[in-house]
Amino acid sequence: MNYTIAQESRIGGRQINQDRVAWLSTADAVLMVVADGMGGHLQGEVAAQIVIDTLTERFRAEAKTRLADPARFLAATLQQAHETIVRYATECRIPSHAAPRTTCIACVVQDGKAVWAHAGDSRLYLIHRLAEGPARVAQTRDHSIVQRMIDAGSLSPADAATHPLRNRVFSCLGGDEAPQIEVSGAIPLHDGDLIALCTDGAWSPLGETLVTELGRAPVTRTVPHLLDAAEQAAGPGADNLTLIAMRWEAPAAVAEAPTFCDTYIGQAPLSDEEIDRAITEIRRRIPHKANGASS
Repeated sequence: MNYTIAQESRIGGRQINQDRVAWLSTADAVLMVVADGMGGHLQGEVAAQIVIDTLTERFRAEAKTRLADPARFLAATLQQAHETIVRYATECRIPSHAAPRTTCIACVVQDGKAVWAHAGDSRLYLIHRLAEGPARVAQTRDHSIVQRMIDAGSLSPADAATHPLRNRVFSCLGGDEAPQIEVSGAIPLHDGDLIALCTDGAWSPLGETLVTELGRAPVTRTVPHLLDAAEQAAGPGADNLTLIAMRWEAPAAVAEAPTFCDTYIGQAPLSDEEIDRAITEIRRRIPHKANGASS
């Protein structure tokens, strides 16, 4: 597989970065994931980290070097992450109204096709640029109150950007309600296609600019440029901002060793030792079997 990936996460105007982003690859498959810990709930960053750990550890266990069924993998693993977050909250005696929660968007690229799954309002954009005419763009549909209002015709997309309920989601991982995990079909990729996964802190201030600017330069330049623009547009109260983008290239015989990259940028209010202990505890709570993680 030939592709280029760039990612970045920023704290914005908040005291802690509750976003998490990661990607992991084998010679035949790539996993990308973004999780946005929900700021109105205790330890949203813990919920986001559990999602990252669950997806990447299960990918390592099952993608040797490909997944048998990417759609089934995503649906089962996001459900597993939800259950792990709920178990963590129960064991830590966190009240249900304050229990850790996170949105998530995850994508697998395999056999020249992309499959994704999401819960909440973290988004995926698939941009297919044509030789002539405007690009074709597919994107996930937010699991949010304002999106339901848009679908019902009672709110315009322009008004949704400033609506007081714009940050309310009806599906997430964690909490006492079962998540609505939406899984796409397998979408064939063409040379030059772009896939972008991001949190609402990145897409909300930019609107259509995110799509129009993504293809103007290599993703290694456009990702930080777009986060600069989003942070500036949002002002001093900017939310955490996270974006990971892949440019797909025509298939070629390239042998790649598995690689892992996890970016977390921001000043956490914990010491390094406390963070290490917290992550060790999170990973201890994720169930494993001899042949991979349980579903």
